[in-house]
Amino acid sequence: MATTADADLILKLYDLRRESVCRKAREFFAGWTPADANEAKTVGSAFGRQDNAYVRQATTYWEMAFSLVNSGAIDAELFAKNCGEGLLFATKCQWLKLKFPDAWTRTMGEAEAFIAKNESAKKRHEIMRTRFAW
Repeated sequence: MATTADADLILKLYDLRRESVCRKAREFFAGWTPADANEAKTVGSAFGRQDNAYVRQATTYWEMAFSLVNSGAIDAELFAKNCGEGLLFATKCQWLKLKFPDAWTRTMGEAEAFIAKNESAKKRHEIMRTRFAW
């Protein structure tokens, strides 16, 4: 059963998402679809580029959030109801890895671990996988 402390942490995570750079990073990653493997590799690995910084910020933000729930700091069911964007980003990383296997190496292991053990997240993840058509 979720506690008020769990709810407080969820609200703090939401507040962090509203920070301007985090918002730009999330917007970039959500809307970015690489044209080819070269673009996927460049954006995924070229430190010093703004698009790479956005990818790292967006994915590591959600990895941090998933690690909190995986370690027991946040109630898993409450988190599952509030992590749609994180599930989307994990799904997108999986899709990029399938589409560009030699160019995209970024994964979201904490998110994938959460999906594997939470039925609500697993169902939402499957819906998102269908939207990515794989």
